[in-house]
Amino acid sequence: MKTRGPFVVACLGGLLSGLDTSVNIAFPAITASFAIDVSQIQWVVVSYVLTYSVLLLPAGRLGDSYGHGRIMLVGIVTQGVTFAACGLAPSFTLFLLARVSQGASMALIIGTAPALVTLSVTEERQPRALGVYAMLMASGLAMGAPLGGLLLQIWDWPSVYFFRVPYTGVLLVTALIAGLHKQTQSKGRQPLDLVGAVTFAVGLGLTLFVASRGLTWGWMTSRTLVLGFSAAVVLVLFCFVENRATLPLIDLSLFRRPGFGRANLLNALANASMFSIFFLGPYLLVDIRGHGPISGGLILGIAPTSTALSAWAAGRMIERFGLLRLTRFGLACQGLGLLLFSRTDADSSLVSLVVVLALVGVGLGSFQVPNMSFVMASISRSQQGVAGGMTQMVRAAGLVGGLAVWNTAFVGFRDRRSTNLNIEDVASPEVFVPTFAEVVGMSGLLALFGLLLTVGVSFDNQTMSELRDEK
Repeated sequence: MKTRGPFVVACLGGLLSGLDTSVNIAFPAITASFAIDVSQIQWVVVSYVLTYSVLLLPAGRLGDSYGHGRIMLVGIVTQGVTFAACGLAPSFTLFLLARVSQGASMALIIGTAPALVTLSVTEERQPRALGVYAMLMASGLAMGAPLGGLLLQIWDWPSVYFFRVPYTGVLLVTALIAGLHKQTQSKGRQPLDLVGAVTFAVGLGLTLFVASRGLTWGWMTSRTLVLGFSAAVVLVLFCFVENRATLPLIDLSLFRRPGFGRANLLNALANASMFSIFFLGPYLLVDIRGHGPISGGLILGIAPTSTALSAWAAGRMIERFGLLRLTRFGLACQGLGLLLFSRTDADSSLVSLVVVLALVGVGLGSFQVPNMSFVMASISRSQQGVAGGMTQMVRAAGLVGGLAVWNTAFVGFRDRRSTNLNIEDVASPEVFVPTFAEVVGMSGLLALFGLLLTVGVSFDNQTMSELRDEK
């Protein structure tokens, strides 16, 4: 280990990002507090995730230019302010604006955290270090839901934001002790490709925004088609700009590297598939099965707990089993677990529910570490901010895209079933449970589709040492 301070801060930053699952268990309370429909709850996620998705690559590049530690510090300070703003918001509109600010500040944290991890260790120890980082991030996901449930039992939903303000204070002190404010890029500043950053943010933002609004507007309406076409044009412009930039935001030639493009696609698919649990799971547990906020949060936290444990183990098994075997194992477990979870209803035993959620979590953790290790090791040490930003950006884009797809499918299936059964209450078990089964089943099939995409990949049975030799 080169230096433990930045590594510890990066892992604690990953833990902080995972704690946002405390908001998921509060979805029903937020829905009731602002008197909104279930379908509108997607904006609580989209406003946050979409914002940090489009800013992750620029944040990583800023870290490469001005020091990853310094950018991390800015993110920590502003994150604490936005937590307070979210909890104090008097209206749903202002609440969403605060979530946008939270997403921007989180981009600075998780856009630089993976680089702090990999640059704190030797290349040989990167997989293990990334395994610890993924474990802490998943631990935050696991802790967030039960903590949120406990807080909801005592106070109202704003408490799921207020409890993280002291944490950011502790994280700030730890970062200052670790000397993050003194960190700079040792090889000189790398100028930010501003045109590339703007075109990328606008193109990706428009794409994800259209994906999330297509159901409401109608997929073939003029507004959807115009914005969708505009997003495509801007992304083409981004590619044009990057191919001619002296120091591009992301070197597009990387996607000609064997397996690189497919690894990023699998990252998006795996996370899109997984998010069906966090989107619909709270309603199944609280409204259908009757679990309280605390027990519901504990059950929902089983999947990320398993992810944390399997991520830690995967970081130590990459050299033995190779990247592809772990990737395939992870996608297979995740797909099978989601298909089994889709059959859950009010009568399902608690034991079977725990086993199924654990299977999904093991799958995601076993997939994440080899996937992140491959992408990070494919990019030079001087651009680890961009590398880390890319892995987190693709993950976030998968979450937003998955949310858009699952929300579209859920509302469409729900309303059609409600009409066919002449049931006005669309939240009734007769309508919700079969709709839940269809949507979560689709997410399981998506993970298995990702498994099919691993057939014939060029890094078959490749280990990290072989990948380093190639680079």
